Amino acid sequence: MANGTAAKAVSKPKGEGFFSRVGKFIRESYVETCHKSAWPTKAELRQFTIVVLFAVLVVAFWIGGLDFVFDEITKMITAGRSQ
Repeated sequence: MANGTAAKAVSKPKGEGFFSRVGKFIRESYVETCHKSAWPTKAELRQFTIVVLFAVLVVAFWIGGLDFVFDEITKMITAGRSQ
């Protein structure tokens, strides 16, 4: 600059480093998961598992049924065409 005053770069304040923050995150996650979370009982877990498996089977049969119907429709449309 003309008068000898140059803008000084603003330095970042020293704080926790990257690995320190990662370690803190892992420790806090462990405490949150193991000590502050409410885990289901074995009976609740069994019940939830049965509900999920039932839902998966219903969706699987629904998708399988749609696949079958669309396959039959496609066969009817393309039946008259020669290859």
